[in-house]
Amino acid sequence: MREVNVGVVGLGIQGSAHVEALSGLHNVKVIAVADLNFERAKEVARKYKVPKAYDSAYKLAEDPEVEAVIVATPDYAHLEPVMAALKEGKHVLVEKPMATRLKDAERMAAEAKRRGVLLMVNFENRFNPPFAYVKDLLDDGELGVPLHAYIRLSDTIYVPRKMLTWASKTSVAFFLMSHTVDLARWYFGGEVREVYSTSVSRVLRDLGTPDAYAAILKFEEGFALLESSWVIPETAPSIFDFKLELVCSDGAVHIDTQRESLTLCTTKAHAYPHLAKLFRLHGTPIGFLKEADRHFVECVAGRAEPIVKAEDGVANVRILEAIVRSSREGRPVRL
Repeated sequence: MREVNVGVVGLGIQGSAHVEALSGLHNVKVIAVADLNFERAKEVARKYKVPKAYDSAYKLAEDPEVEAVIVATPDYAHLEPVMAALKEGKHVLVEKPMATRLKDAERMAAEAKRRGVLLMVNFENRFNPPFAYVKDLLDDGELGVPLHAYIRLSDTIYVPRKMLTWASKTSVAFFLMSHTVDLARWYFGGEVREVYSTSVSRVLRDLGTPDAYAAILKFEEGFALLESSWVIPETAPSIFDFKLELVCSDGAVHIDTQRESLTLCTTKAHAYPHLAKLFRLHGTPIGFLKEADRHFVECVAGRAEPIVKAEDGVANVRILEAIVRSSREGRPVRL
């Protein structure tokens, strides 16, 4: 089984997590990392024994030894590094959302098709065991046909105020609803016909993003109600609140990933530690981010068919744009 050489662009929280996750995979070698903050790139390279560090996505894309690139730059900054990699004939995994403008997502997809290379979007919850298990139940006919769903994914205000220095250049819709829109499309197995949404803007008005959105996605049969907020109090025991209820013709499921069956109480804090995404088990990285990266590498090597395609990313951005538009215009948006 041949080894795949991977480069990672953007070394914030998510990009660094990708480097760590890849370090736990066989037949994969992270040979280059890049970040506009060159000191950060060199620091990550030293920590994970990556041979090359660059201060530019273009320089990494031009490296002939790099076969595949993971782009983990901020939401609004995906287009240039993705296009640079695609134009050099590299396979690409880009973080969700694929873009914050539909025309950018369409441009990426068109370039990947023209070059004949793989372009995937990291909808990592397709690899998160409880959500993937529900998909298996649906595919096996155990639940019947999806009728309606409620999916809530919210963050504490720590995320837009402290964690993301670029929160004003995205929104809670693109940052969080990109996950839940994808799950809805995945489960209902069809395209969204109409979107109707509303929002509230008060606490984060200075950032130019609403505090919260609620959106109804209407499919040919059935609907999904999505809710996302960025203003949960920072004192909450978890940085996020992620719940799903799916009612089908022959059953129903309820998922709550907020606690992950673990509650921690110390003299300093009451918290719900999150281990499912990425955790070092006896020194080895495990988790669903690692599984998402594994799948990408397997597809690059020709050993698997993509679970997520570029078209899924484009459809996701189209729906997110409709959510924002519907909220602004106060009317349903047909797709």
